[in-house]
Amino acid sequence: MSTSPIERSAAHSLTLRSVAAIAIAAAASRLGFELPEGAAQELAGAAVDLIVTLGLVGVAIGRARARGPIV
Repeated sequence: MSTSPIERSAAHSLTLRSVAAIAIAAAASRLGFELPEGAAQELAGAAVDLIVTLGLVGVAIGRARARGPIV
């Protein structure tokens, strides 16, 4: 299956937030939920922020444990 240059450039321009927004909108549609305008983008932004924050907390905990005594 061959893709046109326009399709390839559109796929490469997707960001993590836009991919998450598309996934949330698709899941809501499949489950029969009607999301208000912009809700998928807001939910995607919140989910990405949560994941990044939890990752940073995990890194901080790992670094703190690595510097402490090995038990």
